[in-house]
Amino acid sequence: MWEKANMPISAQQLMEAGYPALSAIVMGKAGIASEADAEVFLHSTTVHDPAKIRNIDAVSDLIWDHIYSGKKICIFGDYDADGITGAAILYLALRRLGAKVVVRLPDRIEEGYGISLQAIDEQLELGAELFVTIDNGIRAVHEIEAIKKQGKKSIVLDHHLPGETLPEPDAMIDLWIPGETYPFQELTGAGLAWKVACYLLTQVSEYDYGMSLVDLAAIGTIADVAPLIGENRAIVKRALADMRNCWYARYGVKYIYGKPMDYITAEDIAFRIAPCINASGRLYAKGAELPLLLLLENNEEIADLLAGKVIEANEKRKKIQRECYEQMKQEAERRIAAGDKILVLYAPFAPSGVVGLIAGDLKEEYHRPCIVFAPKSDGTGQVIWCGSGRSIKAYHLLNGLNRCSDLFLHYGGHELAAGMSISADETMLEELRARLNEDASYLTEEDMQPVRQWDIAITEMDLTEELYEEMNCLEPFGTGVERPIFKMTLHVKSKNNKSYEIMGTDKKHLRLYCDSYQAVGFSLAEKYLQTELPGVMTGYGYPSENHYRGQTYKQFTLLDFEADQAQKGK
Repeated sequence: MWEKANMPISAQQLMEAGYPALSAIVMGKAGIASEADAEVFLHSTTVHDPAKIRNIDAVSDLIWDHIYSGKKICIFGDYDADGITGAAILYLALRRLGAKVVVRLPDRIEEGYGISLQAIDEQLELGAELFVTIDNGIRAVHEIEAIKKQGKKSIVLDHHLPGETLPEPDAMIDLWIPGETYPFQELTGAGLAWKVACYLLTQVSEYDYGMSLVDLAAIGTIADVAPLIGENRAIVKRALADMRNCWYARYGVKYIYGKPMDYITAEDIAFRIAPCINASGRLYAKGAELPLLLLLENNEEIADLLAGKVIEANEKRKKIQRECYEQMKQEAERRIAAGDKILVLYAPFAPSGVVGLIAGDLKEEYHRPCIVFAPKSDGTGQVIWCGSGRSIKAYHLLNGLNRCSDLFLHYGGHELAAGMSISADETMLEELRARLNEDASYLTEEDMQPVRQWDIAITEMDLTEELYEEMNCLEPFGTGVERPIFKMTLHVKSKNNKSYEIMGTDKKHLRLYCDSYQAVGFSLAEKYLQTELPGVMTGYGYPSENHYRGQTYKQFTLLDFEADQAQKGK
């Protein structure tokens, strides 16, 4: 069901200040309320001075001490794109500064999130004197203490919310710790690593090299679904400008993208590049090391080879995800028929690294909270059930889990997504299912009906050069800055004796020929055929551009449509 979105008061105020309706709506929904903030949103690529970060001097001094003394530094990242790109940034910076440095990433399959005692012992045996965590560590109280007991140094660089007890490393930066002096809190692990790298590099007149690492910071920022406002927006804008230039030479990124980067967008990074960086870590033991090597590789031929393996892993991930999702649908529908409002499912055949993706697919399909568990080793050889959940706006997932905390070995998350583990016990799963569904008994059928919203109504005559130019000026779109959804009546016309085309290897996608543009609908072919090829329809989507062989074609990306019943088949 589609309905008109409410216009924020701030959007109305921006319109009164002279901004076009489209720009005002996008900025208003992004939380922009003043003309000054609007100008920054639209035009600024200014980033803050990293010297404003509390404790950055302590971090810098500790790193320089180990560089000067030739002591080994171990960067401990994470297995996702933010942790991988953050580790790559700091590794490249420290190598540039002459450090003796290595990167250690956790194994998602065998070790799980964060720095572990096992990893610490391993790196101590290899001579590590300083541990630097990126994208983790703020809750590693015992692990940081273990490093200290061995007489070694540690630095925590993290962007997650701290717990009640803070670790006690030799230096620590987390912008969410009360009392922080930096003017922007929403940096990701990669963004924070970039600020530290720039601070270090600027001290030896390597400012330009520091700025050249902004593409990695942007990939981590977008992949970690951080809001594209404030400094995050500036980071992404700078990165896109660099990546669109002919001199851009991060071969790993170029080969993952797989086509000219002249018009690459934040959404391309989110849906094309980031999934490839994440894929091998989801499927394979030590899998995160492959994309790290790819991002660090400066030999073009080797980068091409590694990119092929990363892309192959992502294709395998997509296949596994699709197959697991199809297998889980029958059980999901059985649970729904039994009255469950929250789906709590066990997928014995699924890799633990993809359960969150499957839960997300099921949540979208049935529009109700969903948790999917899969078997996983806990690192000691014992099998546990590792789960990941996705929720809807009507149900606060973490609050629900808090009321079942006695059932979990570990858990954490937020309103719409969470991770957890339980003993490999069917009765434990049944207990969790029963208690969560009792907790969610207040959910109504209306709560579980998807409602999609459109922002602005236009006609086909409004698809002008000015509109496309305004859309481009509002880029980048992403988390916190939603692409506006347009409602428009489409009139399908015959071109070369055909009015539509079914596209894609799986024949799921749709192209419609209209007067001065084409409409492209992904996964809408079946719906179009089932509605008997309507010639007139109400479409919901947005103006877009297709760049092909040096030419730019205007089109309308169709997200959904409602057929005009009187015009079916005409």
